[in-house]
Amino acid sequence: MRHWLRSQLTYANVMVTILAFAVLGGGTAFGALIITSNSQVAQNTISGHHPPSGKHPNIISASVSGQDVRDLPFTNLTLGPGWSGGCFGTGAPAVAKSVEGVVYLRGGLCRTSGSSNFLFTLPPGFRPSQNEYLTVDQYNGATGRIGIAPNGNVGVATDPQRADAAAGFTSLAGVSFTLPY
Repeated sequence: MRHWLRSQLTYANVMVTILAFAVLGGGTAFGALIITSNSQVAQNTISGHHPPSGKHPNIISASVSGQDVRDLPFTNLTLGPGWSGGCFGTGAPAVAKSVEGVVYLRGGLCRTSGSSNFLFTLPPGFRPSQNEYLTVDQYNGATGRIGIAPNGNVGVATDPQRADAAAGFTSLAGVSFTLPY
């Protein structure tokens, strides 16, 4: 057996064996790199059998938490006439966008005067391609809707049957929508 094995050890066989170990070992080491950006990962490689959709389908569903949203850079919004922000300790109305294209709103608004339902305008890059209608909390536990137009204008639709709904508090807490990619 030893004689047969020694007769098979040629320069070519030894080199192929060494090369095979180098390729296999090197591939394993390459796979151990730390990924710091979704752009470093090809689509459909790590998200499993049911990848999420959007700009970055490699993000594993439910892997983005509330902490990630809190850490987003929010930008304060300029309010329309007759509205003030930060009512009842809610904070000034602000907007942020995640890398997945989800736009988050936060803060609260109170009607101070007039009857304008125009709240604010979203900056470019935060605007939907078609009208979006989102549910918001309003005065005294009531819910209402805000509408977001493709030009970024955001307005509140109040219930004409309720005088207190028009009196005016609108919370943006938990309001979000996803931009098309």
